[in-house]
Order: sequence, then C-alpha cells, then structure tokens
Amino acid sequence: MLIVISCLIFFITALALVILKIYLPDARYAWLVAVGGAILALVSVFIWLAQTPFGISLPAWQPQTLFINPISFRADGLSWPYAVSISALVLAIMLTAVSRPVFVNSYTWAGTLALGGLGLLAVTADNPLTLLLVWAALDITELVTQLRSVDGPANNEKVVIAFSTRALGSGLLLWANIIGISTGSAFNFVSISPQSGLYLIAAAGLRLGVLPLHLPYSADSNLRRGFGTSLRFISAASSLVLLAHVPSESLSSSFTPVLMALAIIAATYGGWMWLRAPDELNGRPFWVIGIAALSVISALSGDSIGAVAWGCALILTGGALFLSSVQHPWINRAMLVGVFSLSTLPFSLTAGAWLNPLSFFAPFVIAAQALLTAGFVRHALRPSGRDSLESQPGWTHTIYPSGIILMIVMQVLLGLIGWDGAIKVGAWVHALLASLLTVGLVWATPRFRILNPVRAHWVTPSSARFGSIYEFFWGIYQNFGRLSQAIIATLEGDGGIMWTLLFLILFISLLTQGAP
Repeated sequence: MLIVISCLIFFITALALVILKIYLPDARYAWLVAVGGAILALVSVFIWLAQTPFGISLPAWQPQTLFINPISFRADGLSWPYAVSISALVLAIMLTAVSRPVFVNSYTWAGTLALGGLGLLAVTADNPLTLLLVWAALDITELVTQLRSVDGPANNEKVVIAFSTRALGSGLLLWANIIGISTGSAFNFVSISPQSGLYLIAAAGLRLGVLPLHLPYSADSNLRRGFGTSLRFISAASSLVLLAHVPSESLSSSFTPVLMALAIIAATYGGWMWLRAPDELNGRPFWVIGIAALSVISALSGDSIGAVAWGCALILTGGALFLSSVQHPWINRAMLVGVFSLSTLPFSLTAGAWLNPLSFFAPFVIAAQALLTAGFVRHALRPSGRDSLESQPGWTHTIYPSGIILMIVMQVLLGLIGWDGAIKVGAWVHALLASLLTVGLVWATPRFRILNPVRAHWVTPSSARFGSIYEFFWGIYQNFGRLSQAIIATLEGDGGIMWTLLFLILFISLLTQGAP
C-alpha cells in the first residue's frame, strides 16, 4: 500500500497543478504545492524502510491462462534506492526551478511530478507485464514530448527511430517473458528462468543505447534542464532496474563475453565523449550511455548490487550536475562529492559495484570509469556558461542551493544506510587504481589538445559514427516503403486488373504443379 501512496502523492499533486493552471493561472502558490507534494513523496519513500520488503498485487486479468501473473509491485533492497533517487531528483528539480528564466510553469512541474510517479511504478514492477505497461507509458510520453520539442522532418524522423529502438527493447522483454512461460515457470522477477537472463540484459541495453552502442534518443531537442533531466533519468532508471533481476545462472552462456566486450566499448566511448564534451548538457547522452554501460557490466558479472549502484549514481551525481545552472563556487566544489560517489572507494555509493572479479576485462573497465569521473570533475568545475541569481529575490539564494545539496546528501546517505549495497568495502584495489587514473586525466586535460573539448556538432545521431548503423537500417525500411508504394500504384492503375489476373494464373499454376 505504501507504494500506491507514494505514487498517488506524485499524481495528485500533478493534477492539482494542472487544475490551478486552468482555473487560477495567476496563483502564486503553485510552486509551493509542487514542492510540498515532492517533499511528501520523498518522505513516504523513506517510510518504506519500516516494512521492506513488501509488495502489492492488483486483481488478476482474464483469462488467467494467458495472464499468469497479475499487475504487481514490490519494494525491496534493490528497488528502494532507485525509488529514493527518483523522488530526490523530482524534489531537487522543484527546488532549483527558482533559477529558471521562466519560473511560473505549472504544466512543466506537473509533468515532472507525473514522471516521478511513473518512475516509482517502473522500479518497483515485480514482473515483465507490469514493467512493459510502465515502459509503454514512458515511451509514449517521451515520443510526444520530443516531437513537440524538435523542428523539421529530419529531427522528427530521429525521434521516431529512437522510439523504435526502445520499442524493440520492450519486444525483447516480452520475448523473455514468453521463454519463461514456455519453461513452465510463473515468470516474475523473484523466480526468473535462467534462459531469460541474457534477454533481460539485451532489452535493457538496447533501451539504454549500450547494446549495441547508439544514442537512445534524439540530441536535437530543446529539452535541457528541469523536465528534460527528469525525462532522461527516469526513463533510464526504468530500464536499469531490469539489470538487478538478472539470474546469475544465465551468465554461463558463451554469449556473455561478447556482451561484456560490447558493454566495455560503450562505456569507453561514452566516457571519452563525455570527457571531451563542450558542456555538460551537450554531453548528457554520453553520460547516460557510459554509466549505463558500467551498470550492464556489473550485471554481466553477476553483481546485481553493483548494477543498482551505478544506476543510482547516474541519477544522483548526474542530477546534481545537470540541475546546476547557476555559477556558485561553493556549490561547484560541493558537487565534487560526486567524485567520491563514482570512485567505488569503501563506503561510497558505488562501493559494491565490483564485488566480483572482472579478470581480463578489469583494465578496460577501470579506464572507462576514470574517463567518466574525470569528465565529471571538468564539468563540475567549469567556470563559465552558467546563469546568476543576482536578479532573483533573496529567498532564491537559499532555496536553489538546497536542491543541489539534497542530491549530494542522498549520494552519501545511500552509501551508508537503507539498502543491500550500503556500508560496503568493495574492491578497494580496483577503486584506488581508478582514482589514480582519474587524477592523471584531470591533470592532463588542460595540457593535451586531444583531451580538450570539441565542437558540439558531433552530439547529433546523424553524425555519430555508430548512429550510421541505424540510419542504414532506416534507409532499407524507406526503400521497402517506396517499393510497396510502387506496387500499390501499379495495381491501382489502368493495368491493375491485368496484373492481378497474371498473378492469379501464376499462383494457380504453382498449386497445380505441386498437386499429386
């Protein structure tokens, strides 16, 4: 019941904001309503700890022979950190909204709160059917939002391609569900068929842009901070949570090393592009790909705790950085706590990320982790390109920093209490090597041209080298469409009846020749 209460707080607050916007558009307390609802939701998620683990199931769908498992949700030591990270992100967005150029925008705040509710439903989903329904809602929301935020048919086409890749990932999860049912198991995330494990990783990797490497959404969007950050991170969290449910028995497959190699390529590429991004917002797609790839690597190593740790790091450390739109020296330095959160040092948020040895792949993973951490340092300390609060009321000078500090506090808190990955020593040798390499990269970045930022034009999927693969398949699809239109035009023309008769005669002759 607690899961329902937390989600309802988000949804009811979003509905209240919409009503206020329609009937009282000049109401000055809309922001207070949004912040109040976000605070209540975050507090309610912390109350989950009093009963964890627990679950709730809705009435079963009919026929039960087809829908074996009902819509159900479960809060445990792996879903709770995602839930608290999403709730903290929503509250931080509301608090930092005071620094935005357009402060009064209830529809945007309502959308962010509604996304928070959907995010809680996604990370607590207890079976594939439940998760597929939430994925569908998130994908449709992102599709409509992206189509409204981009201009031109070319950019609309990129949005549709990105939506198609996520739909394909949903199809892989559905296929994993079918495989689980065919083996005689009641498929849910507590008792998963080992034959379905790699399909779960492939489904999450495809939606996240990791397997194979691609940008999972259009970069030519006007969605920047605030709602854009919530849409990106909540959508990513809904896919990352799937990695926590991969059974270790399924990782003995011969395909596991191949997937591991592809994930390491994605992590290294994402870290390299993130380090050289001109600013944090242009590099955000590669931050998501890089951290998500590390989460996939943990899942392929049989470390579900590590997969969750990287997912929470993506939301909390990335959220603090991408919401920071005001130049504030002390806040910029405080964000360097995120370096500790990404370091996998003992008692950090990601301390449990490498509980299992990575053998041959360890040096490559350390390099990717160092690239992502060094890029975080460079963007956090970026001295220019941010706004100022000088023209804002005095109270905003306190409210805005509280949103960033909230994300920083949550990083430290999740490293110490509340879930299965808290208070871990982890692979401290691995963490020490990654930290030393990070220091070296931070030192070398301003001294070597190859590590300096590049122009922003490369962030578009059309110019990304790996995006050409998807453009190739999209071109094939378009050619088939032209061929189909040509056939239809031929059959609908003056000679359509003659062509139809010819095909009918050929079909009858083939049947006649095949008859005994």
